[in-house]
Amino acid sequence: MKIKFKLIIICLTILYLSNVCFGVELHIPKKEVRAGEIISIPLIIDKVENLAGVKLVLKYDKRLMIFKKGKKSPQTASLMHIINDKIPGRLILLMAGAKGVKGENFPIITLIFQIKRDITERHNTKLEITEIQMMSDKLKEIKSSLKIEPLIINPDL
Repeated sequence: MKIKFKLIIICLTILYLSNVCFGVELHIPKKEVRAGEIISIPLIIDKVENLAGVKLVLKYDKRLMIFKKGKKSPQTASLMHIINDKIPGRLILLMAGAKGVKGENFPIITLIFQIKRDITERHNTKLEITEIQMMSDKLKEIKSSLKIEPLIINPDL
């Protein structure tokens, strides 16, 4: 009986530590758009408990896209946010709140871009996240990984 109990405790500890080690995944899904269109790109988090702070530095191709705005999701509505877009091609996103949010497979924010009209050939581009930091409401860092899929821009025929 003691051995079974110890095995259960060990298994539960391993499961808990694997969640702590791997953290959350931030996913940007594949999108396809035509020149001149407006596109919404969600930044989706797979699963999180008590997310109270986010800092992201993103790069995008300013020759192809113009940043318009960011829109929080219902899950992150309680968090304040600031998007610094002073330098074309670079965004700094900060989100913070006193109480953490939790959920599965939801966008923390959706970024809205205008695709430039003068694109004459097909482009394969990606948003690049050069810096990421996520914090819990207990001020503990939440480890994270990235999965960024391409944005395909077709000319407007």
